[in-house]
Amino acid sequence: MPEWNADGTVLSTIDLDLDVVRPHGGEACVQDEDEFDEHRVLYGYPDDLINKARRTCEWLVEAGRRSGDGVEPFASVYRRWLGLIG
Repeated sequence: MPEWNADGTVLSTIDLDLDVVRPHGGEACVQDEDEFDEHRVLYGYPDDLINKARRTCEWLVEAGRRSGDGVEPFASVYRRWLGLIG
């Protein structure tokens, strides 16, 4: 979970290895679950963190399958970012 420091100048986050992707014309899916499973044991992720990460992935996959249903950032905001790399 991303967190800002006390004065709002530094954002800290942890990459838990779970990646939700939806290739152009394809279905949304989760990648790198094997890395997540290895690291949760190796680094001792607490149960609440594991559960939140899995729930978030499920939400993202479902949102990706529905093309966002008008919910940002999946409805239109992403187009600006894609335009920056296109």
